[in-house]
Amino acid sequence: MSRKYVAMSTALSTVILLSGCGLFGPEESSSPQQIDPPQMSQSKPLGPSKEVTIEVTPEEGTEKEMAAVEQSVTRPVYALDPDGYVVPLSLSLPKSAEPATQMLTYMVKGGPVESMLPEGFNAVLPEGTKILGMTIKEGVATVDFSPEFGKYDPKDERKIVDALTFALTSFNTIKEVNVWINGYPQDVMPVNGTPISSLTRENGINLELTNNVTMGETTPVTLYFQGESADSTNYYVPVTRLIPRSEDPALATVEELIKGPKQGTNLFPVMLPTTKILGVQVENGVAVVNFDDKLLSFNDGKANPAALDSVLLSLTENTGAGKVQFMVNGKANVTAGDKDFSKPVSRPDYVNPSKL
Repeated sequence: MSRKYVAMSTALSTVILLSGCGLFGPEESSSPQQIDPPQMSQSKPLGPSKEVTIEVTPEEGTEKEMAAVEQSVTRPVYALDPDGYVVPLSLSLPKSAEPATQMLTYMVKGGPVESMLPEGFNAVLPEGTKILGMTIKEGVATVDFSPEFGKYDPKDERKIVDALTFALTSFNTIKEVNVWINGYPQDVMPVNGTPISSLTRENGINLELTNNVTMGETTPVTLYFQGESADSTNYYVPVTRLIPRSEDPALATVEELIKGPKQGTNLFPVMLPTTKILGVQVENGVAVVNFDDKLLSFNDGKANPAALDSVLLSLTENTGAGKVQFMVNGKANVTAGDKDFSKPVSRPDYVNPSKL
């Protein structure tokens, strides 16, 4: 067993997902990404949002704490982890009438997000960037950035595009993103010329190529592996891997998860490489995945919770299914820790809580 897998096995129990199912936290919803829908923003400059600060006295503590919760909402903000991967972080932000615009202001370097990021994480949008306006129509978000948006290190260009696309499309009312700068539509990014017309999640995030693939003859699969923060807490990292063209993306997704992260990265595998996948099918919004009994070799006949989390996130990302039914040798008797996976599990609303 590899060093990474051993380290992962002892630490993964600390990973938490905020979800619509009992395994990951309080039950909120059975459908993915149930967050307040974004509103149409006005075409006007918008500075960084301010944090809600409440002074609490012993007599007023409970009441004030409840008021603070009522004034906040969890949003998936994308940032750079210590290895430079674009990663979602679920942060508690003040409620806003323009949540999509607000989310982007919390991704700007030097902005209000800086004090909220875990050690080693960094904001991704160029410092000084302002959102001059945003419209959302028929699933398309058009964002007008200030000129500062074009001032960045060339090596960060693709990361900016990934973060912007995945952050905005986390809203269930946004499927596509267009970029303007200072009132003018942009077809490419201003430094390296990365195409940015009609951005979708199909463009991928943290893109990597497998060996012996021909561009134009590939299938992208987004896989959720794990990284480790400075305090040894694990978190999920989405990686879009371009593989030889496949007619079965659901099966390909699980096969690539079993293969594990690309060599030379600091990401952790989530399953033993000897695990076998017996079949995957998607019906009526549920991905049914059938493993051999290697899946239950983590701890006393139980599955590794992190392995199930990664499969859940990856399958729902690539197939459009909202739930996953786990099976072993054709039987729905899978358990992980003290949780029962005998019924379909919903995709979590948010990934990677702010307290990493």
